[in-house]
Amino acid sequence: MKTRKRKNLAPRKTMLIVGASEKEALFFSQVRKDARYSNLSVEWAGGEKDLEKLISLASRSRTQGKFNEVWLVFSFEDLNVDSQTVKKYIPIAKKKRVHLCWSNPGINLWYLFHFRGANGLITDSSSINRVIQKELPGFEDTATYLRTDGIDFYNKICVKDNEANRNSRLYNEAVEAVLGLPAINYIDLHLAIIENCGAANFTQNQRTIGM
Repeated sequence: MKTRKRKNLAPRKTMLIVGASEKEALFFSQVRKDARYSNLSVEWAGGEKDLEKLISLASRSRTQGKFNEVWLVFSFEDLNVDSQTVKKYIPIAKKKRVHLCWSNPGINLWYLFHFRGANGLITDSSSINRVIQKELPGFEDTATYLRTDGIDFYNKICVKDNEANRNSRLYNEAVEAVLGLPAINYIDLHLAIIENCGAANFTQNQRTIGM
């Protein structure tokens, strides 16, 4: 009698995303639930605003949770930092095995790129929000929105993730020389999620992974 051969499947790497703001944590919690990424965890940093302390917090969370990879997501406007400050902390984060993912000015820039690109430097979040509101009436760039009326926000924009990646690249090419750093590097995080977690599974009405 022949014995059935077992497939030797390597275990998936575990991944942690730490959101500096509650908005960022809630958004990536939607990503995790809606895409059904069981090996992705999301935490909120609890209101900490100091980048160096946030890096240390993310590093401790990686060690304590025994995660293979950790990403700290933050925005320039929330932490009141500039490109030179972030550049200074990149090698420190690398030493602590923390990947940095930022947006300048805020996470709403990533949302915007799902609908359209940008020709010039954008520094005003309110102008970004007005464009998004034309595409999604009722949108608010708040944690409250993502917990209530926008609880399905990621489901509404995820079909345009590739377009957002393309618009982000084009925008960075246009403004990096001015800023001294890419304005947004969500592309790197997006690719890391795919590499670690695989293709998204958007099975409807099966949100079995809670925050």
